Amino acid sequence: MEALSARCELNVDGLLPMFVLISISSEVFGRMMSMRVMLRRLGIGTSASREVSDALRLVRDSFGGKLVLIDWTRGEVLAAKSILGASGLAVHERTIVASSWIEPEVYILKNGERIGAMTHRWLNYVHSADLTSPHSMLVASAGSDLIAELSFDGEVLWEWFGPEHGYGIRPDGLKAFFDRDADYRAMGTSTAEQAMHVSSAILLTNNTVLATLFHQGVLISIDRESGTPLIVLDGLSRPHGVHRRNGGFLLSDTLGHRIILLNHDLQVCREIPFGSQWLQDTIVTSKGTYLTLENVHINQLPEPDLRNRITEIDEQGRQLRAVDIGVDFRLFTAREVDDAHADALVRAWGKLGSFSTWRWE
Repeated sequence: MEALSARCELNVDGLLPMFVLISISSEVFGRMMSMRVMLRRLGIGTSASREVSDALRLVRDSFGGKLVLIDWTRGEVLAAKSILGASGLAVHERTIVASSWIEPEVYILKNGERIGAMTHRWLNYVHSADLTSPHSMLVASAGSDLIAELSFDGEVLWEWFGPEHGYGIRPDGLKAFFDRDADYRAMGTSTAEQAMHVSSAILLTNNTVLATLFHQGVLISIDRESGTPLIVLDGLSRPHGVHRRNGGFLLSDTLGHRIILLNHDLQVCREIPFGSQWLQDTIVTSKGTYLTLENVHINQLPEPDLRNRITEIDEQGRQLRAVDIGVDFRLFTAREVDDAHADALVRAWGKLGSFSTWRWE
């Protein structure tokens, strides 16, 4: 495939290219939603992609999953790599860590090539990964109500189980399963059976962690020494994706249909209304705009006019550019990469799979 060195000049419209890495957690999301609705009508509780029913367990390997590299400015898919259930992403220089919400592993890549994979018996339904050093990461493990810092070798450097700190009750009022001695990797608990469904976590400082709790609708800070959680922001609806930005942090209030910007003191300084069905994630780009990932609501049957989308918006929430990717590719998170890293990914991966459903606007 063509190297990117020739791409890093001004495009015809005078704009430098912007390279974005996207995690796609499923490539059959439309069919998964249909199966989910059918099972619920039969009184069988299930999550969006967890194998809690025999039917889903038998077909989980067909869910697919990819990391997709996009030249956003040109509107072109450059390369892709298959990772089953690709979910959380962290990028630093030429290193990528990519979690899976289907497999209890976090994959480690250098220049696009896999150099290792980390697992631990506490991992289940990993939602996010955040690099804390060149050889360690913080993960949000929703299926085990856990936030943990782990080395690339799987050594536990720090852990925080919600049920040990006041978050042990499921949304239905029952006590959530918790056992430090258990191997969570083989468990198939649904979202409703988890106490928090922690959807993202990052380091605020060396001593403090920030995390979004899906069920409670809150952003919390956690003192790493005492384990004490404090509510930073409440009144959220199914929040996801707390990220750093210049000047502070941001998160996606998924069903509150807004992007919330916080300053370094964790005070809300701005809200950007964004009317999507399911606002999965938002990042700030190098241009100072916002890149949003939108999915069809997971509890809804697919309809002809509903699609998953990646949209770039300005500070007022006005659309600048978008790509409609169809209903089957379920978006999870995004990271911008520089041109040298993008070039390495193109050389390592190639253009794997069909993207014929993607329509650029």
